[in-house]
Formats: sequence, C-alpha cells, structure tokens
Amino acid sequence: MKNTSHVYDYVVVGSGLAGLCVANALSRTTSNVLLIESNDLPGGLNRTINSPTGAINNGLRFLPDSELAHKAMAFLEMLLAQNLSPVGVENPPLTFEDGHLQPFVGFGELTPKFYAEIAPFTNPRSLATTLAPHEWTNLLFNQYKGEFLPRSYVTRFHIENDHVQSLTVNGQKTIHAQNFIYCGPVKSLKALLPEGVLSPRSLQKISKGEYWTAICLDLFHNHQVTDSTAIHILNGTTQDDLGPSAGKFLSAIDNNGAINQYSQWLTFIGDEEAEDTEVIGASLKKIKRQIKRAYPNALENLKFERILVVPSYSGNGDLKVSANQTLAGVENLWMGSPQMHQQKNLLGALLQAELVISSLGCHPLGVQVETVSALLEDESPFEAN
Repeated sequence: MKNTSHVYDYVVVGSGLAGLCVANALSRTTSNVLLIESNDLPGGLNRTINSPTGAINNGLRFLPDSELAHKAMAFLEMLLAQNLSPVGVENPPLTFEDGHLQPFVGFGELTPKFYAEIAPFTNPRSLATTLAPHEWTNLLFNQYKGEFLPRSYVTRFHIENDHVQSLTVNGQKTIHAQNFIYCGPVKSLKALLPEGVLSPRSLQKISKGEYWTAICLDLFHNHQVTDSTAIHILNGTTQDDLGPSAGKFLSAIDNNGAINQYSQWLTFIGDEEAEDTEVIGASLKKIKRQIKRAYPNALENLKFERILVVPSYSGNGDLKVSANQTLAGVENLWMGSPQMHQQKNLLGALLQAELVISSLGCHPLGVQVETVSALLEDESPFEAN
C-alpha cells in the first residue's frame, strides 16, 4: 500500500470474479489500481479449494449453454488472452421420484421461493470450458498489474459534491481515488453510503429485497456412487420451507488404489433465516436425506465433508444506475456487483463486469475503446464482437 495521501486512478472493492475481471482490465491501462478484498486470498467464491481429489471449485458451479453465456466466454477469453474452447453439452438434469431417478421436468406445484436462484441449474445444456471457474480467477489475478489489499473490510464511502472522495477500510484507514468500482453485495450499500445518497425508494428496495444465503455441502465418498455427471435436483414428495437442492457428482478417480468420488450440493435460505443455526443445520440434513433417498449407500463411510455458508450469495440488485452503470447521483461510483445483473451466478458476474469495463472506456485488451478496431485489424488473434 502507498501512503494515505496517495490518490489511485481506480479502486475496485471485492476480488470475486466480477471484481477481478474489472481490476484485470483496468490494470492494463494503468498500474495505479487498488483491489480491496475482505478475505486473505483473491477469488471470492470462485477461489481454488484443495480437496483429497485435487484442486476443485469452491462449491457447485454451473454455466448454462446460451447465447449470453457464449458472449460472456468471448469476453473472458479476451481478458485472459486464452482460448477456453467453450462447448455446449447436452446433459439433462435428473430428479428422484416414484422410487427411481428420472429426467427433471420442472417443479410443478412445488416451486421453491428461491426459484430464480436454482433455475439456472435446471438447464438441460451446460457450457463446458477447458479451464474451471477457479482457474479463471487464478489467471485473472496473476495477470493483474495493480496493488492488492487483503483482509480489508470497506466500512464507509465518503462523498462530496456527487463524487466519492475516499473510502475507509477496517474503520480506520482512508484510501483516496479518482474512481471507485463496487463489486460487493448490494444490500451492504445501505450501511456503507452516507445518509441521503440513496433515495427513499432505493432504501426501500434494499430493505424489502430478497437476499439468499447459499448452503453448500461437499462430500468425499469412499466409492463410486454413480457414473452420471448430470445435475441432480432433489427435493422430496412434500413441500417445505427449505426447498430443493441442486448437486452433481464429479467423475470418480483412482486415489492411491482406491476409487473415490466427490459430489457438490447447494441450496438456499433467506438471509434472515441464516441467522438461525438450526435452520442451517436442517438444510444440511435435508440435502443428505435426499441424497440417501436417491442413492441409499452414498453416505456410508464418508471420507470427508465440507460445509460452506455464504450470506448474500445472491439477491435483488434493483438499484437505479445511470446509463454508464454509475450509481444514480454519484458520478464516480460504478456498480460492478453481480447482483445488479438479471443473470445469476457466474454468468451475471461476467456480464456485469463487461458492462462496467465498457462504461469505463476500457477494453479487455488493455487499450482505450476507440483504438480497439485498429488493433484488431493488425495481427490480433482475437476477433471483434
């Protein structure tokens, strides 16, 4: 970190997938960029996790095969300067009903409250890439040419004359910059912004918005449970407040002479419910109960299990922004939060990052937008969108 009087060109708050994309692109135009992260390491939810089977994603990840997803991949490939070879794969989701596994055809009358959060996982086609999401964030950070400030919580934005002048981290350190890009949870802005910055309507939207905590469960099985790599949507025969879970079995591996298999599962509860540890416990028990219902021997002699609870994993980011993605009334605070985009999860993060990067007049190749066409007409390995 430079001294407290230094003024950065850009400060990016949050080093998840969206924040890393933005910081990566900006650092190609100037090294005077600061990336702030509350955790020890960059990557957010898409950081690498070391499991007994090797490096894996930090929880269940899924990218549906769609026109928007291909657009997002083209953007990411340009950022990374690497071909990810995205390929659409037909692999319809499964569910367990009437005593056997069968194709999932919809929730019917048992539609969960968090339908928008789980719906992407029900897509019959997924987009496979040569690198996993946790590898995307590793590459983005390794290519980043600015400064990185871990273990730092933003506690306040300081605004004068419709401009953010500085922000405070950990309640004491002040950081100045010309421009700020916020890639954290939308509802946190209610506490981070001075009174009067958000309109009464925006405050009401934040207060009444639905925010979901992700309950993630990774299991390391001591045998191969199934050869299916399809997404499983498991719920049960009766509706309850907990709702269904989505999960996937990774390919079985030979682990020092023993065949093992890893599976990853995900469900959601409201942020307010997540304050009750009993609700979290009940959600985890339901996931296990539904796995056992579909695969009676799956949970026998588990070698390892990992629980991850992620508050405000997703939610309503319906805040008023200007055409260039700055928060209404604040000319130099760009909204890079994935929650601002209608698309969810990985797709929303990439598309919102692309919007912000374009609005900042920065191109993934590290040049100003007006010079991109000339560069691509030279000998660039990439084609313009």
